[in-house]
Amino acid sequence: MSTGFLTRYAAAFGRSEALMRRLSGLLGGEVAAEGAWIVDTAGRRWLDFGSFGLHLLGHRHPAVTAAATKQLDLMGLSGKVLGNDAATRCAEALIDATPANLDRAVLANTGAEAVDMAVKMVLLATGRDEFLAFRRSYHGKTMGALSLSDAAGGGDRFGLRNPVHFLEPDDIGPVRELLATGRIAGVFIEPIQGEGGIRPVAREFLEQLRQVCTTTGTPLVLDEIQTGLGRCGRRWRSADDCRPDLLLVGKTLGGGLLPVSAVVFSSATIGATATDPVVLASSFAGGALAATVGETVVDLVCDEHLLDRVRDLGLTARTRLADGLAANPRVREVRGEGLMIGVELDDPALAGNVVIEAARRDLLISFCLSRPNVIRIYPPVVIDRAELIDGLDAFVGAVNAASLPAAAATSPSLDRGDHA
Repeated sequence: MSTGFLTRYAAAFGRSEALMRRLSGLLGGEVAAEGAWIVDTAGRRWLDFGSFGLHLLGHRHPAVTAAATKQLDLMGLSGKVLGNDAATRCAEALIDATPANLDRAVLANTGAEAVDMAVKMVLLATGRDEFLAFRRSYHGKTMGALSLSDAAGGGDRFGLRNPVHFLEPDDIGPVRELLATGRIAGVFIEPIQGEGGIRPVAREFLEQLRQVCTTTGTPLVLDEIQTGLGRCGRRWRSADDCRPDLLLVGKTLGGGLLPVSAVVFSSATIGATATDPVVLASSFAGGALAATVGETVVDLVCDEHLLDRVRDLGLTARTRLADGLAANPRVREVRGEGLMIGVELDDPALAGNVVIEAARRDLLISFCLSRPNVIRIYPPVVIDRAELIDGLDAFVGAVNAASLPAAAATSPSLDRGDHA
């Protein structure tokens, strides 16, 4: 059954895609999921520590699926002429959950679309035509978002006509000099660089950046698409501290069920011209079904008990990983916050082998796209503590096995009997 699936997959998506999965031991296609687990076409169960940060609430969270099912009996997409009640509730929930200076919201479908919206908004609001982003940054895969992504080659490969400057996210001096020119329409920054290797930006730097942006009248765009809505153990990793002019939201907002994103912004900074529907309107964004999911997610992740659990499980995970990998000379660092964790290895090839070894242990992980020597560990907050520890131990075993000569490596599977 698995081989048959890969044959069909190759015909539909290309032989190289199928070959990569075959070499990684990922022979089946996912067909069902619940909580922290995915089931494939062969009936094999996989513990999901990957998902590109989408599944903080796990797969098919009961509250999210219940809200979506109820909404399906009423309406799916918006008719776009009338205002939509579900979209209004989602926007209200986001505004209530963000700093007081952010008083308006616009809904989108994906994180990259939200980034592109923010690009247009700051261009129109300021009349300026250059941007500041940061080294190792990543903001998405549309042309606009890629142009702001140093990690993906930035303006060198996908340049907008607007110049993008990339500076280090730890030295405020060059930032102050650049913003003083009055040419910068917006500053885009992630509080933890995700695809850039799970690298936290110092809170002190973000506070200084806020001050410089205020002094120079430059909109500050905080990209919390990956870090926000509880992933780092707070509603927002940094928005409450540095009070951005525009806050980008995504990933977790979709509840592991639908693509939903948003820009929450200050109307005092972004005027009416910058929110012209001719510029920002989207056929699919703000649909009732997606908005209902988003509203439900915001309610869930603002619960302090859930945030406490993120912090608790995150500390358990980082401690167990650090202890289990301490003797491995090929592990450079375990870092992160909450359930956004990166394990940096000394070589991208080793990281690739670790992904394969993890798959042999029924564990799904992925590496950072632009820092492939850093493996992401993103467990969902709904995971049972025993399952979390099983998965962490499987990962430690995968790293240690991949670090050995090929003949010496072993690949035991997770004991799935306890979790059936």
